[in-house]
Amino acid sequence: MRVSQHIKVWLGTWLGTWLYNALSSTLRVSVEADERLEQLRQRHGAVIFAGWHSQLLVPLWHHRFTGGYAIVSEHADGEIIARMLEGIGYTCVRGSSTRGGIKALLRLVKVAREGHDIGVTPDGPQGPRYVAQPGVVYLAQKSGCPIVAMGFATSRFWQFRSWDKFKLPKPWSRAAICYGEPIHVPARLSDDEVELWRQRVEASLMAVTRRCEAAVGLPPEDDAAERD
Repeated sequence: MRVSQHIKVWLGTWLGTWLYNALSSTLRVSVEADERLEQLRQRHGAVIFAGWHSQLLVPLWHHRFTGGYAIVSEHADGEIIARMLEGIGYTCVRGSSTRGGIKALLRLVKVAREGHDIGVTPDGPQGPRYVAQPGVVYLAQKSGCPIVAMGFATSRFWQFRSWDKFKLPKPWSRAAICYGEPIHVPARLSDDEVELWRQRVEASLMAVTRRCEAAVGLPPEDDAAERD
């Protein structure tokens, strides 16, 4: 890594972490349907939290004291994200569906079996937006841990022009985090069955997203436009 890149990463990490903590701490967050999470951990060892790429930063901050693992892409900007998350207590595994995916998946299976929660973004790192990729199904299948869809929404935000249409919450906004029913993926699946379970994960993620939007008074996004 060049000196200029080191400086960029250091400054980005310092500023990003400060903004991340400062902004997240101002939000008035309500949490729904988290009563069974500890029971799931005790029964299965760990939980695989799945959230859309555009929504996961604040829920990760909410879970910052659990000592979980998060998968972060190997792209340049991923270095800053990884350092920010490590600064609030996470261990980051680098990889994605486009780079280092198999190695990252095997690592995550191992740590899930060891009893560590995992946070993944099934539509990351490059989309399509709100389309779950099958990696999270394989992770649950091989680890034996349940998938729990995690939604997030905030009443006021700035929206980016990125592929995921990332929404940055405005300070002191109302926010909601919602959890879906646990998804228990069987250990043996055909290719067609993997697709069915992928669709179940995607449907659960959309359902918790809609619940969060309703909780903060937002109208649901247009179904056709949301996947552009």
